[in-house]
Formats: sequence, C-alpha cells, structure tokens
Amino acid sequence: MELLNKTKCYLTGHMQYQNGESWRNIVKERLGKLGVTSFDPYHKPFINSFEENDGTRAKLLNQMENEEYDVVTKYMKQVRCEDLRLCDISDFIFCRISPSIASWGTAEEIFWSNRMKKPIFLVVEGGKKKCPLWLMGVIPHKYIYDTIEDALVMLEKIHIGEKEINSDRWHLLKDNYR
Repeated sequence: MELLNKTKCYLTGHMQYQNGESWRNIVKERLGKLGVTSFDPYHKPFINSFEENDGTRAKLLNQMENEEYDVVTKYMKQVRCEDLRLCDISDFIFCRISPSIASWGTAEEIFWSNRMKKPIFLVVEGGKKKCPLWLMGVIPHKYIYDTIEDALVMLEKIHIGEKEINSDRWHLLKDNYR
C-alpha cells in the first residue's frame, strides 16, 4: 500500500526573515520518494508565476523603504494569491516555524488550510513545547513535531499503512482520481 502516492503537499514556513530553502529541499526529496508532489514557494508551478526568493524580498524591502507601497502591494497580492492557491490544491501541509519570528504569510496559510481541515504537519523550532499557545488550539497536537525528521517519519509510516490516518482531516481522492 502506498497511501500518499500521487498526493500533493504544500511546504510553508517563514521566508521573509530566514531562509527556508534548505529544509524544503530535504522534505521535497524525502516526500518525492513516496510519490508526493511538493509545492515549494521558492519554485512555484504556475505559468507566469511571481518569484518569491531572497533577491525578490530584498527588492521589495527596498521598495518599502522608498515608500513604493503601491508597487509592493500589487506584487504581494499576487504572491498571496498563488500561495493560498497552493494550499487549496494540496492534500496536506508541511510547515516549519520559529516561534520567535513573526511570519504572517505562514500564519494565514496555516489558518486557511486548517479551515479546510487539511492535515498540517507542523514542525516547531525548539520542539512542541515551544509551540505558540494559539496554534495548540488550532492544530491537533499529534500533528505538531519537534523536528523535521519526526514529521517525515510519521508521513512515511502513514504512507506504508503502519500508522492509520485520521479521517477527520485526510480527504484523499481514490488513486484513479489523483
């Protein structure tokens, strides 16, 4: 049984104040071995996509400093639209946060996905005991992990059927519809 084969996962986590590309590459590689397509905001799958990388962020921050708010607003509305669309089309979410770093896009993606009752595998820097209290009321604590490795091992167990999925959050299409 390969439960996660042909599913889609959105990889979210702070990008503005901390580079998040390296951990995403690790997760993409491991999930790829399970047949999961990972959507990475650093490498968006859309035609004519809006880039979201370190260079773009530096440019946007410079525009903010120069009070070019209309330009930044127009750009970020498109980034937001694309990122939330990736949440929409994903079967589950893999998220890494640092509780000490405010990350508004990640917060919205978590709440957006939670409203759709998608499984969210949340990795908290410093471990579950450092998880923001508000998120403890949002995400079932069994989906909150101390490390990326812990969350990946759980997904691998789900994939092979060693760990039963929670039907309240998992709404996977039958294989022939994926």
